[in-house]
Amino acid sequence: MNTRACVCTVLGLLLLLTISLSHSTVAAARCQVSNVSYSVPAQAAPAQQIESTTTVSGSCVSNGEDYYSVRVDFVDAPSGSIVSSNSTPIGYSATNFTVMVENFATTPSNNGTWHLNIDVYVIRAGGTAGSYLLDYRTMSNATVQIGAPAPVPEFPIAESFTVVIGSFVASVAAQRRRKHRFS
Repeated sequence: MNTRACVCTVLGLLLLLTISLSHSTVAAARCQVSNVSYSVPAQAAPAQQIESTTTVSGSCVSNGEDYYSVRVDFVDAPSGSIVSSNSTPIGYSATNFTVMVENFATTPSNNGTWHLNIDVYVIRAGGTAGSYLLDYRTMSNATVQIGAPAPVPEFPIAESFTVVIGSFVASVAAQRRRKHRFS
């Protein structure tokens, strides 16, 4: 391809890009979550049902025609499975909102630390995705201790000191025996 053809192709692409950008409309987000707080129990028994409350604050560009709600999903972080999902209506006027969403989830059946993600969605007109999903936020630091915490093994300092000294003495004695054998 000659230089003139390359220059014409590049100029044509730039012109097409300029025209497409000048006709696009940049719209502000319809809704914005400004604050999310949640409460989960710090500790629970295995296979126990727990209750959690998530408070969501935000604002939407609302003309009173659309109906808004907030959905909160509790997601098991390692597997990505939704363990609880619930929604609470905001209503038709969502210019400034604060709603509380209650979730109930059953803890895993084995002891350990349960890591949860809390996914928050603002939804228009009862939809779940696409143009109905207006804002989204994930909180990924929720944990619940399932069962009693695992005890930290104790190793008293006197015993550990004895083990270290005994190992040192045994290795020195073994090296001396080798030297006497080969001398």
